[in-house]
Amino acid sequence: MLEPVFNRSKRQRALTVIAFAGALSVTLAACGGIVTQSESPSAANAPDPAESSTPIVDREPTRVAKSFAKGIASDELLGWLEAAVGEMVDPPTDFMGLLWPVGSALDDEPDPSAFDGDPFREHAAVLDDSEIDEVAAFFADWQSGLQGCEPEETRGFDEGAQRVERWIRGGADVATAPDPCLKSRSAVLAWTDNQDKETARHIFFHEAYHGLSNYLLRQCAPILNRAEDSMDHLRWFAEGTADYFSLFMQSQQDGRDDYEQRILERAQLDLQGDPGMTMASNTYLQTAGILLLIKRGLVSQEKVIDGSYFTNCDWIETFDPSQPEVKFAFDNFGQIESVDGEFAYPDEVING
Repeated sequence: MLEPVFNRSKRQRALTVIAFAGALSVTLAACGGIVTQSESPSAANAPDPAESSTPIVDREPTRVAKSFAKGIASDELLGWLEAAVGEMVDPPTDFMGLLWPVGSALDDEPDPSAFDGDPFREHAAVLDDSEIDEVAAFFADWQSGLQGCEPEETRGFDEGAQRVERWIRGGADVATAPDPCLKSRSAVLAWTDNQDKETARHIFFHEAYHGLSNYLLRQCAPILNRAEDSMDHLRWFAEGTADYFSLFMQSQQDGRDDYEQRILERAQLDLQGDPGMTMASNTYLQTAGILLLIKRGLVSQEKVIDGSYFTNCDWIETFDPSQPEVKFAFDNFGQIESVDGEFAYPDEVING
């Protein structure tokens, strides 16, 4: 069962996170995509077979990517996917990336009636009917080829595939991270005609980070015996870290070291447009808040990049906005200085 989460300004609609119910996992059907195999980074931490009462299935991890868009080849999308997975301390066994193009927007605002309640805008078709059939079939075939999922998860496969197909056929401006099983997850993106390639790469890395995070609010809610909606105020941390990861990965791939400058410049530009904007309402500002907490030593950049904060649910309490250090970031994220074109938090904010 899918459950959409929305916490962003209009200019960040594409950074929506939508998660499938997940549990365990196993193999992938390539369905015409590109598959590579490598040793799982977590294999060294697996229990010794003699010490485990559960049979261990030795299976190579799979990485699958398929692009249906001109301008972004499947092997390039696979490169983005492998780069993201390669940073993770505990990645899923299987990860799939899917990208397809959509044309100009047909709605000025999201139209939930077009997508069975999901608040996306409709877009003109770029692909012909047979190509759209192929995109929808790619996701459905990948999901149906998964093995090792618990029965309660597989019962939701048809509904999940139908929902994704509805987005694809309706031209939804969707960017999301489906995870049918804990060990088999994905990131998918409808590339709109007003987004350039760099924007597509940024959104894909952002969504891949969500897909590679083991414990977000949906997974933590039952563990903590809390309603997911009661933790909406924690979404800032998941969004801010995902966007930080994306900007970091882009800079690494391009051989740049200006990701902090980009984080601060984006935040300042948004604040100039709306000085009263809060950190809770905007992904760019949340990313600046993450950077401020890194500068102040509360957040580890290494743990952000490798996904360590989301290997358990401890982050829920640590980064609650009521915590003094987090509240400080909420109150001071906008204290950005620009001197000779360089953006920075002043020392009194970092050390205050």
